[in-house]
Amino acid sequence: MRTLFIINPNSGTPKFVSRLHWQIRRRFGTDNRRVTVIKSRHIEHVGLVASRAAEDGVDMVVAVGGDGTVNTTAKALVHTDTALGVLPTGSGNGFARNIDMPLRVEKALKVLHEPKFRKIDVGSVSDLIFLVSCGLGWEAIIASMFEDKKFRGVITYTGVVMTTFLQYQPQEIEIVAQPGDWKYQGQPLMFSVANMREFGVGVTITPEAQYDDGLLDICLIPHHGLINSVKYAPEMFREQTDQIPGFIGQLAERITISRELPGNIHVDGTPYPAGKELEIKVLPSALKIAYGNYKSRRVVIQNAIQNLKDNLNLDLT
Repeated sequence: MRTLFIINPNSGTPKFVSRLHWQIRRRFGTDNRRVTVIKSRHIEHVGLVASRAAEDGVDMVVAVGGDGTVNTTAKALVHTDTALGVLPTGSGNGFARNIDMPLRVEKALKVLHEPKFRKIDVGSVSDLIFLVSCGLGWEAIIASMFEDKKFRGVITYTGVVMTTFLQYQPQEIEIVAQPGDWKYQGQPLMFSVANMREFGVGVTITPEAQYDDGLLDICLIPHHGLINSVKYAPEMFREQTDQIPGFIGQLAERITISRELPGNIHVDGTPYPAGKELEIKVLPSALKIAYGNYKSRRVVIQNAIQNLKDNLNLDLT
């Protein structure tokens, strides 16, 4: 199988590129006819290299970086026969977490060495795509501020979350979703449209989202004020976001949004400017991805709990 690794050396927390080269070659071998490793010069270069690889019939392109690198690579591979692989080296690694890709390089390389393939849905907004989610509320402000930080990681992210919460003023939005002509009008704190369950860094926004059902999940959370927001925040780490008072969830294929002012949105954690009118839609089974049989500790625990429920007929939480 022809495999191309694209390393983004500027992604997420600092990594030693030479060590990554060595780890990849140790697992995949040194045959340059079958395995190629490229160090990208900038994020646009990532997309260009991935696009050329798809045109050349490469079987799998592995994005080595964070969610921004994965998103840029995926955009070049949508509606092609080339599979997307991910070697997560970012700070959030939302996509990798959602497909249960190991976050340790050696374990992820083991999965990629003997991958299985499947098709997943992709979200589309304007000329952008998202694999995990896009957001127009407080989460978009968080992404904008986090993007400008020199140092990444959970500590930096937490600081940005607290700072932006105290400054953010929700604006009025109107939503119409199809099918069903579902409507919403209000000023939510968070407004995300998700293709996958977890935003990244362990935060779950739509616990029931599935990335291969041909649907997107709308997530709306009202502004509860500082004290109650601190009180309910742990629910997002317990995969119980839908238990937050006032949570609204809705499935949709196409979503039309009107808001008072233009501003940044985030797409898989990367901020982009956008206007007052937006249309978001799902592209069913648009991307081929590589995955393996690896199951994270979280999935193992969830499966064990489910087995207990099934076998003992207990209502466990």
